Amino acid sequence: MFLEKCEKKTIDGITYEISNSTQVEMWNCKSKIVEIFNYLDPGMMEMQLNVDTYVSWKKELVKLLKEWDKLYTKHIKSGYVEMNAIHVSAMKPLTELLESN
Repeated sequence: MFLEKCEKKTIDGITYEISNSTQVEMWNCKSKIVEIFNYLDPGMMEMQLNVDTYVSWKKELVKLLKEWDKLYTKHIKSGYVEMNAIHVSAMKPLTELLESN
């Protein structure tokens, strides 16, 4: 999910193509994680969070997490399958080395 947004990725001289739909899914998931991370930033929480704003802050956090879960569930059903095939292929030499040791 954390590869840069690109149509092709070259790993060890082998070029793998990444479909447009998978790129979009990865970008959406990554963007939502960054949004959640920024929301939980201690500096921002210090300014936003107090006794009066806790309930609304918590509701917004739950909303962000549910949105991410929805995006990631969609990614698991299609984009993950494609990316997993790339990961397995690219990491095969390392996996074989570890298994032989």
